[in-house]
Amino acid sequence: MSRIVFDDEYVIVMPSFKEVLPHKHSFYHVFWVGGDAEQLYVVGGNMRHVMPPLPQCKLFLMIDPTSCMAERIDGLLESGKPKTIDLLNGLDVTQCSDDELKQRVRDCLIANGLLETTKNDIDSEDYRVVRLLKELKAYKHLEKSIQEIADQYGLSDSRLSHVFKECMGVSLKGYLNIKQMQYAYKLIMDGESITYAALEAGFSSPAHLAAICKKQMGISISMVLR
Repeated sequence: MSRIVFDDEYVIVMPSFKEVLPHKHSFYHVFWVGGDAEQLYVVGGNMRHVMPPLPQCKLFLMIDPTSCMAERIDGLLESGKPKTIDLLNGLDVTQCSDDELKQRVRDCLIANGLLETTKNDIDSEDYRVVRLLKELKAYKHLEKSIQEIADQYGLSDSRLSHVFKECMGVSLKGYLNIKQMQYAYKLIMDGESITYAALEAGFSSPAHLAAICKKQMGISISMVLR
């Protein structure tokens, strides 16, 4: 089974699966690629890509597109193309706890200029977007439609979607799918069944979760969990 560890701005995945179909999604990626020399392969949001093959790919990050790290990656990428960075220090991920893994990944990202040492506040002039984003990051509203969320904010669904996209650079529907999928994986990693996780995360069925997973990651959920 793949190892999945959740941090504030990204999810760490140590894959057990070998191949994925070419795909794209709102997530940003950083792949750790080993060999004669370790490298970071950085992919921006909505860039078509595949995962580097095992065993070269030690782990990868699925980065929140609204995070400060995603904004920093945007500044590093040129002409909308992925970027390869030679790793300054090797990353040892063997025989470590989840907390140790998170710290080692964070230290490596900081050392290679992909993460700030301090976390910035959400940069948005619209207090509604700030509030909604914090709630979504806490896995709230996952079972609701865009219309139901908009009603709580006293806006139309089209207006809320427009304001969110304008401030965050990613669609509200797409971001809601991201948080639903993350929460489903979190529940599964905590020992819950796929059926329970799918329904609790706001999917209509396990098949709906499977379809979103295949679309977002280019691989079936059963392969991720194998």
